[in-house]
Amino acid sequence: MLTHCNAGALATAGYGTALAAIRAAWKQGKWFRVIADETRPMLQGARLTCWELAQDKIPVTVITDNMAGWLMKRGEIALVW
Repeated sequence: MLTHCNAGALATAGYGTALAAIRAAWKQGKWFRVIADETRPMLQGARLTCWELAQDKIPVTVITDNMAGWLMKRGEIALVW
């Protein structure tokens, strides 16, 4: 699953927007890996996303947005959230 920038509690409120769905699916026992990408300097949005997901023990990897197409081509991304 690919997510872009940060749409968690740090950027929005409460449980977050996009990360709320990810967290809810994880709590339901669905297993997946999250890939977070970002283009801005220092990958700040993706790093915030990774920090939030790591707090919930959800597997997450940071990539640059340029890598997303390559991972999609390889079939490693099933969902963009």
